[in-house]
This record gives sequence, structure tokens and C-alpha cells, in this order.
Amino acid sequence: MSRFADPIWFALAIVLIARVALLIRDRRARAGAFSFSSLTLVAPSRTLRSRTAWIPFLLESLALLLLIAALARPQRVERLAASDRFGIDIVIALDASGSMAAEDFRPRNRFEVAKDLIASFIRGRTDDRIGLVTFGSRAATRVPITYDRRITEGILEKAELGEHGNGTAIGHALATAVNRLRTSKTRSRVIILVTDGVNNSGSIEPRVAAQLAAQQGIKVYAIGVGSEGPVPLPVKRQNPFTGQIETVYTHIRGELDEATLQLIATSTGGEFYRATDARALARVLQRIDALEKSRLTAPKREQIEELYAYPLAAGLALLTLALLSGETFWMKVPS
Repeated sequence: MSRFADPIWFALAIVLIARVALLIRDRRARAGAFSFSSLTLVAPSRTLRSRTAWIPFLLESLALLLLIAALARPQRVERLAASDRFGIDIVIALDASGSMAAEDFRPRNRFEVAKDLIASFIRGRTDDRIGLVTFGSRAATRVPITYDRRITEGILEKAELGEHGNGTAIGHALATAVNRLRTSKTRSRVIILVTDGVNNSGSIEPRVAAQLAAQQGIKVYAIGVGSEGPVPLPVKRQNPFTGQIETVYTHIRGELDEATLQLIATSTGGEFYRATDARALARVLQRIDALEKSRLTAPKREQIEELYAYPLAAGLALLTLALLSGETFWMKVPS
């Protein structure tokens, strides 16, 4: 399909048509009412030049018309059907409980490292719809599944530790993610669960939520983050002498429930991964990124090819030819 992006420029063609009409009127007005014999009429060169004197004007008019067409920006538009896009529907469930502040992923904590790596993962999934759930003692949908990766990245960047409480409601988070995906029509639907703890909040057991996911045909890829052994955890407290809020460090031991996460993953056809540092987490996300893609209904898109260069080049060539011919063969010689 072809179209003009700025057809308003064709209004200039009216001026061009008026110019041609005025020239024709002037030529008729100058024509004599009577003809008479003259030897000059038999001069071949003069007759040929006089009879074709309109050619430079014609070339100039065509050149202007082509330049107007170039300004109107002709385009070739190819509409891509919905089935031309591929991908999967993904919901990322990110643990935002207090223990994710542990700094065993130094120089930053688990939560900030996870956010950065998940953002990179989102940027790479150009053909997928992605949603975001964050959870602590309760879970909340931050972004429904969408093609708009910039919105998802922006809201992910604003996510904060402890905004849903300091507990870990893994079951509630899974159920919330399943609810986001259950109406999806695509064949491949995936939940990526990132957590460092044990389910200790919420009214839904992780195994029950996993069963719901399996019934809906949703895979769960569970990622347990955090190193083994004591890890430093910053804690804010008020200095009893100065009244200032200070940050002190205490050490906690990881309580990752690997058995439950493994069960969640395998019962839904997914996999469980353990990421003890930032590099391991990056490798896990890269592996998940290699998931097989499936057809996904997507909005129709347009592939646009700009064609203004063709009438522009032709118009400039004709304009040059008109100027050269007007100054050579059809040049008016004073009598």
C-alpha cells in the first residue's frame, strides 16, 4: 500500500495550475487576428524553435510538480499481520521482603542486583508480553502483562524493599502471577519466581499455588538467590544517645526453602535454579531467556519505506534540464 504522509503540500499544485493557465491565456492574447505572408515562416530553425518554445516551461512545471510530491512524502506501507509476531507471556514475581537487603551480592544487595539483571532480561525480550508482581507479606501486581517494556522497566526501577511487608508470601505471589496469566491465549506462559526465603506469610500455600499453575499449563522457573552461611544485613536503628538514625550490620543465615521451590518448578514443568552471586543469577536469566518461543497475538504493525528521494531526484533533474535548455537551444535572442 502506498500513501502520502503530508498531502497538504499538494495545495501548492493549485498555484502551479494557475501559473499554467495564466501563461496559456497570455499566449492566446498575444496571437494576432490575421496572418500574412512572410519569408520568415519558411526558416526551418526558427520555426522549430518557435514551435517548441513551450518545452522548457513544461519541464519546469513537471519538475515543480515532482518537488511538491517529494514534500508530500510518498511512502510504501507494509502491514504486518498479528501472526507475524512471536513470543511468550511472562510474569516476573520478585521478592521484596526485608531479607533481600542482605549484601552478599556486594557491592549492592540482592534486591538491587536482581532488579538490574531482570531489567536487562526484559530489554532482551522484544517479542514478549511481560508483567511484574512484587511481594513481601502480601503480593501485588505492579504491571499487567504488556508489550511496553519501558513501562515495566520504569516501575521495576521504582520498586522498594519492604513496601509489601517484611514477610515472604511465596504462595500468594504465585497465585497472583497465575491470575495474571490465566486469560492469556498464547501456548507458552511462564512465571519467573525470584526469592531468597521460606513461605511464612499469606493464606495460600506454595504447593496449592503450584497446582493452580499446573492446571493452567503455566511453567514456573524458580530462582533461589543468596549465598549459604552468614550474610551481612543492614539494619537501621536510632542511636539512644544522639537520636540519629544509624545503619548497623548484623549477620543472618539464609533460610532458602530449596525443597519447596524445587517442587513448585518440577510440578509445573519448569526448573529450579540456585544463584549464590550476581554472576550466577545473570547466567540463570540467560538460560531462561533461551526458552522456545511460540506464536502470540500482537497488535498489527506497519513497516514504512520512505520514497521521497525518487520524486526529489527526478524533479531536480528536470529542473536542471529546463534551465539548461532555456539557456541554450530555446534561449530567447533579442530582435
